[in-house]
Amino acid sequence: MEDTPFAEASDRPGVALPPREAWRRKMRDDVLDAARAMAAEKGWDSVSLSQVASRAEVSRPTVYKEFGSRGGLSRALVHREAERFLIGVDRALRQPAPTASDALAAAVLYALEEARENVLVASVVKAARDGTDSLLPYLTARSEPVVTGARLLVRSWCQAHYERSDTVRTDQAADVIVRLTLSYIVLPPADRTLRESAELIAAAALGVLSVETGPSPATG
Repeated sequence: MEDTPFAEASDRPGVALPPREAWRRKMRDDVLDAARAMAAEKGWDSVSLSQVASRAEVSRPTVYKEFGSRGGLSRALVHREAERFLIGVDRALRQPAPTASDALAAAVLYALEEARENVLVASVVKAARDGTDSLLPYLTARSEPVVTGARLLVRSWCQAHYERSDTVRTDQAADVIVRLTLSYIVLPPADRTLRESAELIAAAALGVLSVETGPSPATG
């Protein structure tokens, strides 16, 4: 997707990569796939770089050279998951809906549902509830690349559908949507369905936008 915040300019269809770069990318994906699977199976706290390297069938020094440290692997794992996640959110936002409010609520609902079904997110949330949360900070306190990418995506949508809102309002609304959605993913309310939560998050953001302007009648 061309305008996804995480997209790389070098990822152009039909452009062949040099063999060494193609190998490096495949190796990187294999390592991240192994890390994701192991984190889902037994929790990230129980996973070592040596174990990940063995499962990915590469050497430990290769993993260190590519990611730098266990923290670097953690960041890369969360970043890739967020990239895929945001592509889905972007598609959800583009789906036809009666009103902009409906479109936003549907996209938030998609995010909440995907997070619930995501094995990596599920393992992170479970670990946090059990008192171990070494990967959780990369979704929250150390998540600036994730939060920034999500905010840019949502802000762009807000600007397109609430053209009379100034940049301060659209920035605030995007921040409300992203941070509330992230909060609900990590600690979902027990007394609300996902749809109710999505509608509440959308209403909170639209309340910010509607202070000075009304919503567009439809998503178009």
